[in-house]
Amino acid sequence: MSPKTKWKIGAAIVLLSLAILLPEVVSAGWHIVYGQTVVFRSWKITVPFGWYAVRRGEGISVVRMSRLSWQDNPEATFLPVHFSKTYQFDYDAFAGVQSKLLRAKGYTPSGQEDIRIGNQSGRCWTFTSMTRRDQQWINCVAPKDLTSVDYKGPSAYASEFLSVMANIQHETPSR
Repeated sequence: MSPKTKWKIGAAIVLLSLAILLPEVVSAGWHIVYGQTVVFRSWKITVPFGWYAVRRGEGISVVRMSRLSWQDNPEATFLPVHFSKTYQFDYDAFAGVQSKLLRAKGYTPSGQEDIRIGNQSGRCWTFTSMTRRDQQWINCVAPKDLTSVDYKGPSAYASEFLSVMANIQHETPSR
């Protein structure tokens, strides 16, 4: 075997290994550069290994890269909720609007759970895709923080998302 052929085979093995390990490589690179946490508003969010965060407009998304390009990437999007300071938040009204919006996107309600986000109370509603039973959309809201979080992805990663929510810490903004 010629040295040129050996070099090509070696390069192919390295590239194949990187392709197979791409989610871990991207996540490791992100964690080396940015650390283990991101701050969104007053929330300090721990980003699990295998996930990375990206700012998008007013919000931030915590994304897990899928190994296969045709699979959906599980993603949690943190966004501000725009209510006036005097608005009396109503969980039932919020749930009704979310349910209507997600039904139009092909999801059906499948659960509800009260949660703690740092030292604040919140609530999550789980919706399941009507066409792809392994896909979930979990919508959470923390009314006192005027923040919502939407997880969209395979149900296999839903518990990891809920763990991220449970480990959020409140951070006092520096003045």
